[in-house]
Formats: sequence, C-alpha cells, structure tokens
Amino acid sequence: MLRAAIEGQDGFSADDCELKRPPPSYSIDTVLQIRGREPKAELFWLIGADNVSGLSKWRRFEELKKLVQFAVLDRACSGLQQPYSVIQRNIDISATEIRNRVASGRSIRYLVPRAVEEIIGSENLYRESAT
Repeated sequence: MLRAAIEGQDGFSADDCELKRPPPSYSIDTVLQIRGREPKAELFWLIGADNVSGLSKWRRFEELKKLVQFAVLDRACSGLQQPYSVIQRNIDISATEIRNRVASGRSIRYLVPRAVEEIIGSENLYRESAT
C-alpha cells in the first residue's frame, strides 16, 4: 500500500526490510539496517504526536535518538512544545479511523490515495470477520 501511495512522488521510497526480518521487529533494528546500507544518509523518523509520550520506552531509545532526527506530526496544530522538530498539519485523518471506516462499511474516498483504496477493497482488508 505504501508503494501505491507514493507512486510518482519524487523523494519518497518504500523499504520492506522490516517485513523480511523475523518478529519482533524494533525501530532500532530498522535504523541500523538502513544506516548499514546508507552510512551518510540523514535519517528522519516521523512520529505522531499521540505517540511521543511513549517514545522514551522504545527499545534502545538512547541509541536510536542518536541515529535519527525525530519529527513529530502535530495533526491537530495544537502548538506542541517538544525537544523534537514539530510539523503542524491540520490533518484529521488517522490509520485507526480509516480501518474503522472500512470495517463498518463507510467510504474512505479522499482519505487515502485511490490506489490504496483499491488495494484495501480488492484484498478485503480491515473488514470485520464473519462469525
């Protein structure tokens, strides 16, 4: 879905290294793997504002924060004060809301790229299981 969502967008790429690793997969493992391939790359880790409070509990967080620059997406434009860069965008869309809409049969048109909507539909993703 990510590949479909970013198709034609310059400067974006999808990396499936986490899918190729046996679970559990931790962010530090992903960063170290990317750093091994791209030792001079400047790495940014985008995180939603709702997840910042638990960030310090991430596996090997002290090492991780030396390897990436965290950027916090403040979708509500609430004026967060963070030790990290904050990106403010008034985006009232969340992955949870998209999954809930699909599960309840509501439209996700205009909330995701058309190609992503088609994948979700054709693969019957996020549908409530029949009992």
